[in-house]
Amino acid sequence: MALRISLPFGNKDNVKDLVFTILSAEYPLRIIDLMSLIKKRYGKSVTFQAVRKAVLELKKENVLLQENKRFLINKDWVIESKKELDNLYLSLTQPISKPRNLDSIKGQISVFTFNSLSEMMKFWQSIIDDWFDNLKKGDPNINAFQGAHCWEGLMYADKERIMMTRLKNKGIKSYALSIGKTPLDKYIWRFYAKTGIKVGFSPSTSSFDKSYYVATLGEIVIQARYPEELVKELDEFFKKNKSIDELDLSELSDIVNKKVNIQLTVIKDILMAKQINKSIISEIE
Repeated sequence: MALRISLPFGNKDNVKDLVFTILSAEYPLRIIDLMSLIKKRYGKSVTFQAVRKAVLELKKENVLLQENKRFLINKDWVIESKKELDNLYLSLTQPISKPRNLDSIKGQISVFTFNSLSEMMKFWQSIIDDWFDNLKKGDPNINAFQGAHCWEGLMYADKERIMMTRLKNKGIKSYALSIGKTPLDKYIWRFYAKTGIKVGFSPSTSSFDKSYYVATLGEIVIQARYPEELVKELDEFFKKNKSIDELDLSELSDIVNKKVNIQLTVIKDILMAKQINKSIISEIE
């Protein structure tokens, strides 16, 4: 008995579904063969033109391959589909996490776990936006950052420029200390310097320094430790790309969207924030 495979191509038992189901068990076949089997096995009256249209659409979608006048399922499409289904399965079977919004930050220390650097950074940026929106006159107004590579300046350049310009216009003093000092790092920090950030460099080969990212937003401290595998991949990316003209953003996107657990810690502690500010600023001024 042939395995029945349902695909999201439309209503149940449409021609595309039937063509795929037949070819999952018998292949390669001609369009005329497919038409005959659809009529005999499923009692569905179809024209040659309807079957031909379905086959060509599946071929255009890379689901089918053609060998002379015969068709079969594309194994590469099957492999890619399996990967997507595996990822979906992992996503659906993971424990449901708490909503990641600013209301989730409770008390002095809150810890969040994310599935990628990109996911974590979007939340980090939302914390900055919330701090800016709720900053009152007289509140601590220093924003300091330390990290190995400011990759978000490449991936989210427009958002970063708007965000940092808003901070500057509100009188917030911003400082950034870069552990990385490749030509690409320098290029990115020149971009940030134009928005009013005071930038300094403190190159280090320490594995801790390369993985540790910290920022202060008034009394708030944000900390993250990048996984070792991502530290290495980011290092390699920044070292081999000497200029903005040479880099491949799709490669960087693959790195920052890679499925990996990463924790972000948010701490509300003005004394700790002041200590971190002092350490970063002393390396810049």
